[in-house]
Amino acid sequence: MSGLHGAIKEHYERQKPKYVPIERKALDTREVAELLGVSKFLIYRLVREKQIPFVRIGTRLIYRKNSIEKWLNELEYTP
Repeated sequence: MSGLHGAIKEHYERQKPKYVPIERKALDTREVAELLGVSKFLIYRLVREKQIPFVRIGTRLIYRKNSIEKWLNELEYTP
């Protein structure tokens, strides 16, 4: 493209904000269950028994990724 049309398009392309994906640091119950390969019911039981790290926000349960990874490392059996 050349001329005025090309210059206008080039100007707007430079003005566009760059899309930067936000890395999620928390998971919901379904995502934790999928990550661990277990049922949601098992995750709820672990929460009830306070055996898994979680945060309650109102009625929602949130699991920080780094807390889940640390918890898994602590549970890991190595001979």
